[in-house]
Amino acid sequence: MQSRNPQILFKKIDSVNNPNSIHGIYPYRGKISAIDASNIIKQLPHSGTILDPFCGSGTIIYEGQRHGLTAYGVDNNPLAVQLAKAKVYKEVANSVTECQHYIELAKKDLEKGNFDEMPKEPIKSFHEQSAHEIMCMKNYFEEMNDFLKGVFYGTIALTARGCNNYVWTSSTVGKNIEPKRYIDFFKKMESKVKKHSKYFNDINCPDAAIIYGDSRLLSKYIKPHSIDYVFTSPPYFDGLDYTAYYGKLIYDIFETNRIEIKKPLIQYVNTYENDMKMVLEQLDIVTTENALMIFVVGDKKVKEGIINGGDFFNKLKETSYIEERSYSGSSSQVFDVLNKTDRKEQIVVWDKCEGEIVKHGI
Repeated sequence: MQSRNPQILFKKIDSVNNPNSIHGIYPYRGKISAIDASNIIKQLPHSGTILDPFCGSGTIIYEGQRHGLTAYGVDNNPLAVQLAKAKVYKEVANSVTECQHYIELAKKDLEKGNFDEMPKEPIKSFHEQSAHEIMCMKNYFEEMNDFLKGVFYGTIALTARGCNNYVWTSSTVGKNIEPKRYIDFFKKMESKVKKHSKYFNDINCPDAAIIYGDSRLLSKYIKPHSIDYVFTSPPYFDGLDYTAYYGKLIYDIFETNRIEIKKPLIQYVNTYENDMKMVLEQLDIVTTENALMIFVVGDKKVKEGIINGGDFFNKLKETSYIEERSYSGSSSQVFDVLNKTDRKEQIVVWDKCEGEIVKHGI
């Protein structure tokens, strides 16, 4: 019997970034390449439901929605949830005008001194005037639509980098560079709104739902047997702190307890295996009997050597097939050169549809 699901190919890509897209709204660390997400989703049918149980900033959700799928994303990092909501927000027609309105109000607040001082830790990363402008716009954050909220976060990150002479990289975010350069926050935000509003999905495309929740409890949020496709890039063991980097700045500006947010995230070596078993059990509950589940994973360097991501997940739940390639992206390649490693990344596929998998040509 032939499988009704397509054989998924893991194509080699030359670049992980596409700057001319909605995905540049915020520099979310560790997100799947939008090019990979698009390449894989294009191999799926144009109808059905798709779930990303670790949706992060919403790359897969946006691309799934764009492809014609009804998309669901789950994450328990509130910053990520807001960014994902920003990407799939469809009522963007008036966003530029709305942004300009809030900027005018914020400028009046700046003149009157009607704003809170930025807390002492995050203000170290900004020129004083830039910090004041951020806090004035923050006065209107709760009134903003989801798209503008996401852009607000992204503009904070861009402004912080600019105030530190644009020398911050992913590994040096937060490094104090003096003297601070003044960056006009109002102009930056308006510019980002104009840029990213060009790339929104059509108003008539299927809806997307972004859920703030724990992927170990998926059946609390997703109906049983309702998901046709699962596509995700789960956290890689303890590879990244998803509340750090620019996220730390934003949480500090909003005076949010970042440590409490970090505690329940799946990113600890000693609990990772059990956590992932729970997620896979939940996925069995919420997926249809013929569902296709795709995980993009990668090797992890540990003291004892390299943990192969594909092998790790195959031991948790026997896979239908695994495809492997060398890492894409300059930072990963530099890591391998410096550490004399040759890590790979894989797609791990579970095809619940009975029957022989029929491979197609590349």
